[in-house]
Amino acid sequence: MPFIFIRVVHRITTRAWRAPALVLALAAVLGWVLIFAFEKPDAEIRNPLHYLWYFFVSGTTTGYGDLYPETAGGRAGGVVVIVAGLTAGLMLFAELTLWMAKGRTMKANGLARLHHRRHLVIIGYDRDRLRAVIEQLRADPDFAKTPVVTVFWPEQLVGENPDPELYDVVRFDDTAYERSRLADARTVLVIGRNDDESVRVLLGVNAFLRRNGDPAVHLLAGLNDGGRRAEITEALELVGGGIEPVDVDDPAVIAVAVRNPGVAMIYHNLASTLDADSTLYRVNVPADAGEWPRLDLAIFLLRRGSTLLAVGESHRPNARFRLAAAPGEVVAGGQSLAVVAAERPEIPWHELPAESAGEGATRA
Repeated sequence: MPFIFIRVVHRITTRAWRAPALVLALAAVLGWVLIFAFEKPDAEIRNPLHYLWYFFVSGTTTGYGDLYPETAGGRAGGVVVIVAGLTAGLMLFAELTLWMAKGRTMKANGLARLHHRRHLVIIGYDRDRLRAVIEQLRADPDFAKTPVVTVFWPEQLVGENPDPELYDVVRFDDTAYERSRLADARTVLVIGRNDDESVRVLLGVNAFLRRNGDPAVHLLAGLNDGGRRAEITEALELVGGGIEPVDVDDPAVIAVAVRNPGVAMIYHNLASTLDADSTLYRVNVPADAGEWPRLDLAIFLLRRGSTLLAVGESHRPNARFRLAAAPGEVVAGGQSLAVVAAERPEIPWHELPAESAGEGATRA
């Protein structure tokens, strides 16, 4: 029995806060027993709720004087409460202060476990790029309060997080994905120091997510080298389906990809097409060519192997191009076209049926 008692005491006292907490608890019980035993039956201090108030104000040495023991035995209980508060209470408060300071330090240095949900996790730390992406995201009301966490390689961040008001940091180690709550994230963006590293990291991310029930997390792979799009795309398909490549040069593009799952793949496919077998050309519509509904013109070009991407307002070098078509939009001579084709298209304007022009249509 003594051995068991010693083991229990040891387990309690191994944590610095446990011993003073135990002393306070014992003092509260002993003080209550003495006061209940010696004070008058109708004394307010014998009421459990009143006694708790007395224990708190006396243990913290505040001493309002509204409750106090009147008998010698009751005062002995009061002495127990006051002495315990002056010793164990101060020790417990000191331990609590140290614990809070330690937690803040661990969080600032990327060693704490976070508790976010539906947040953005960026693996790979670049402060300027990160701040720019967050600035773009905060402009969208739906993402104004979305928490951002960055997982950084140990050599990427020296000292504490310089922007705690913008994002939290997590140092990369075996527990980094768990501490950053990767499985509860809304989006995970991996930006390696090169594209091969991004693929390797995503392999680990995908494996971690599978071990945690394969949650529906939006995965983005940051591309540093646009010339390797096809190669990286094939590698990402081997890692897992649904991983979208996104160019990391422009923070606005990253923010669009984060806000709109699936859009990054469209950008990537368009860029890959232009890199591989097609080119984007600007074609000026002759001033006397006539006018046609934009839809009819797009179909006419499509049948000849070209894709109408956007329509410019004029032949001027700095003309504004509109990607989305306006209702009833008409394309006329004097405007310009942005066309995707394998080679510069020679458009037979005279073959476009003039009667397809819609009367009363709105000029772009």
